[in-house]
Amino acid sequence: MTILVLESSASDVQNSWDHIDFFWMKKTYPEIKDIFRDQVNFDPEEVLFLAGKCGYQPNPYFDESYYVQRYDDVRNAINQGEFISGFDHYRKIGYKDRDPHWLFCEEYYLKRYSDVACALVNETVFSNGYDHYIQCGDQEFRSGSWFFDPLEYLKSLADGEVKRPFYHYIRNPKMDFDNLYFDRNWYAETYPEIFSNLKKGKWHSLLHQYLTETDCKKYSPSRFFSEKFYVESNPDLVEPIKSGRFFNGYEHFLLYGIQERRRPHPDIDLERFYHEPYIQKLLFNGRIPNVFVGWCQFDGKVPEVDEILEHAEVQTKFAFEKKSASLAINAARSKLDFSFSQPDISIIVVLHNNFDMTLNALTALRASYRHEIQLIIANSGSDDETCHIEHYVRGATILRFEGNVAFIRACNAAVQHVCTSYILFLNNDTEIQLGSIEAAIDRFRRDPKVGVIGGKLIRTNGLLQEAGAIIYRDGSVVGYMRGASPDAPEANFVRRVDFCSGAALFTRTELFRKIGGFDEDYIPAYYEETDYCVNVWKSGCDVIYDPSVTAIHYEYGSSSAKNGTEYINRNRVIFNLKHSDFLSKKTVKSKQNTNLARSVRNKDSKRILFIEDRVPLKSYGSGFSRSHDIITTMSQMGHEVTVFPVFKPVVSANRLYNAFPDSVEIIWDRDINDLESFFSLRAGLYDTIWICRTQNVRRLVPIIEKISHLIPLAEIIADTEAVSSVREEQYDCLIGIPENEKSTFKDKLRSEIECLLIANNIVAVSKNDAKLLIDFGFNSVSVLGHVQEPNRTLNTWEKRTDLLFVGAVHDYASPNYDSIVWLVENLWPVLEKNLPNETRLIIAGHLGPSISFSAFPEAPKVVYMGELDDLESLYDKARFFIAPTRYAAGIPYKIYEAASRGVPIIASDILCRQVGWQVGTEILEAEASNLKNFCDIVIQAYEDHSTWVKLRRNALNRIMKDNNHDIYIKNINEILQP
Repeated sequence: MTILVLESSASDVQNSWDHIDFFWMKKTYPEIKDIFRDQVNFDPEEVLFLAGKCGYQPNPYFDESYYVQRYDDVRNAINQGEFISGFDHYRKIGYKDRDPHWLFCEEYYLKRYSDVACALVNETVFSNGYDHYIQCGDQEFRSGSWFFDPLEYLKSLADGEVKRPFYHYIRNPKMDFDNLYFDRNWYAETYPEIFSNLKKGKWHSLLHQYLTETDCKKYSPSRFFSEKFYVESNPDLVEPIKSGRFFNGYEHFLLYGIQERRRPHPDIDLERFYHEPYIQKLLFNGRIPNVFVGWCQFDGKVPEVDEILEHAEVQTKFAFEKKSASLAINAARSKLDFSFSQPDISIIVVLHNNFDMTLNALTALRASYRHEIQLIIANSGSDDETCHIEHYVRGATILRFEGNVAFIRACNAAVQHVCTSYILFLNNDTEIQLGSIEAAIDRFRRDPKVGVIGGKLIRTNGLLQEAGAIIYRDGSVVGYMRGASPDAPEANFVRRVDFCSGAALFTRTELFRKIGGFDEDYIPAYYEETDYCVNVWKSGCDVIYDPSVTAIHYEYGSSSAKNGTEYINRNRVIFNLKHSDFLSKKTVKSKQNTNLARSVRNKDSKRILFIEDRVPLKSYGSGFSRSHDIITTMSQMGHEVTVFPVFKPVVSANRLYNAFPDSVEIIWDRDINDLESFFSLRAGLYDTIWICRTQNVRRLVPIIEKISHLIPLAEIIADTEAVSSVREEQYDCLIGIPENEKSTFKDKLRSEIECLLIANNIVAVSKNDAKLLIDFGFNSVSVLGHVQEPNRTLNTWEKRTDLLFVGAVHDYASPNYDSIVWLVENLWPVLEKNLPNETRLIIAGHLGPSISFSAFPEAPKVVYMGELDDLESLYDKARFFIAPTRYAAGIPYKIYEAASRGVPIIASDILCRQVGWQVGTEILEAEASNLKNFCDIVIQAYEDHSTWVKLRRNALNRIMKDNNHDIYIKNINEILQP
């Protein structure tokens, strides 16, 4: 780096922190003029020396006094003459991991902005995060510290032309402004003694005092954080704070403690608060940055949102009416166009008065589906503006009945005019939502067995009316999940149900006519859709609840609740007489039986509870890819699968739903602490409890022992995923732990797998792991590896130049992290010298929340990609997949995926033994940690076209033979039905 010495700084822009702004120094420290007088040529070292002695800042970006006070080792090094000043230290070595200013944290900046961390490790444009912040981030309104929100700062300014908030502030630092993490009003009231020094100019502001005060133990930033309590409660922080790793306990809390949900104050329980569903929703929607800020904003009191909404339904119905009236006026000025030539679906709406709601329903209908609709309106004796409905719609078929012939008879008459394969019966007090009609039509087209589709009905207060409906043995009915939040996991998976409400009911036209339509014995209404759905079941077709079909329903918008109850009681008797055979097989009415009754079981299917560390996304690697494939395959086989995570997801539920078949129930809002109550609510529901990973079996043993009476017939499958003792033994050898100082492999294995005795069946990921378990004494051990379908990339050998590594890094103890560091720091320097100039090393994969790109070593032509949704382009450019793993357990998914993409693999001998492929013809083997051997294998293979072709062909053949979908289904079936 080169110091840029400036005599003048007329511009408001500096390019980095690495300069001496002599003009600014003379302005800030007038005494400098007397020292240098009119000297033009001066030695920068002399200025640095002066800055070090007097605590002068060399420029606005570097705070000399703060830096020297903050870091004891810097202060000692200056005293010993190793550095002239703090700035001298920062320029030479401190820039890598130290904070140069009290209002900037390098670690915070790189953790918050992964693109910056990625740019730093892949490029050499910026020397560190602070360099990026000064050159780019400040102008992009990024934040360099918890305590400086650029947008909040701009709000406090009268000058609206400020383009670089941080630069503006450090040039004018005597202003306090609102901040989420520092309560200046509370601080001023709590520590009035600081005002005397504040007035003397020792500090610029209250925040400056707090962030630079050396006796930091005396001060807390707000009533929500106690410095004394936090440090005393976490003795692991004493040494890091003493050494300068953290300025104080609060800095550790902000960097790590919030994520770990440590207590910031004796009266604050972040762990409990974090698990509140409303707080989870705010976090995933980005409305609060973290759980601590949420606590501060709500003062620890979570609003009972669902309860508030339940009591607000009267008001929300009035609001719905007002909105409907507004839309009716709009429709008066512009007709709704339902003209068609070849419509996809016919939609029947029966009307009896209620004009405003009718126009609201038709407006929502037109907006919800962009293709052609055959709209059939049956006007059943209306005497309001509905009589002139033709003035408000174009292209609709309008049937008129002089008297109110009721919903059932009007629908049956309207069906005679239907000209499409599918019908939607839609109430005029219902708003069908965008995407619903497409979803229903797609499902009808995909599955010819589906006869009826109903959806998620949401009341005007935002809570569920139903997510499918249940018929009990006595003929009574109930909407499943009524009163719950529409985003509840139980309401967001596809399943076979007894029936769905007629407020928005899809069916096949041919089926409706074959059954004879709605039974007119139920006139005027109620139980007609229940009766129809039972007849659909009896015809051999399915009734499906699909949450992608969504509608907002103004309950009793077309009839009163009182009349509705009377009709329901009368028609229930009729229904019971007609379907006594059907009802005799239904569940007895009971709240405890709700989950048992919520779906109609396929006789060949099982109900499976799948328990994993977290909801397994394929991108997570580390066995999660395999778990994802098992869940997906079981669902495709027709089983009803519920996924329950030991730890709550750290990603949005939307991302989870996108990753799995829509028939999988994902319990994203609970964790192991809720498992006991979960079993209580679902007593007797599950045939199989599949527990993935041995450590989770160990965690669940006391819970299962406690609730075993609730799952008396359930088969417990313990899926070891990988025998981790193997990995631990390899790691101990790798780091050189003497034999007499470590546990024997046998003891490690016993400690790991004794908990498996609670299972009926044990699943291993490989034959090697299965043998270990059998040798230990377990009899019922099955093997279930990976499933892969060939998806070969097409680029030719000549167009492939990269070496590729793909692997998830969840923490710094991860085998993949060790692999990357060894690969980049040891293998790559040799490979780079011996491979063609265009060769790059590409590293991709999921990074855990505690991992930053900045943790990885930099090297020329090494590119870190992080997690990508699609790796296709990387595989297409890769000549070889390289996996220098030095300790591992199980079998590596990444090997199978690379082979399925047609990329030959060079792997460590550890991985080669795990996969059991033929070395030399299906995979190339190199010795783990043997630098020369690994490099020789890679260099020789890189230019050998014939070997490349052979490995590519044979590995693909191995995948097709051993890992195809049909074999996987067969293996899972054998496990589920031993």
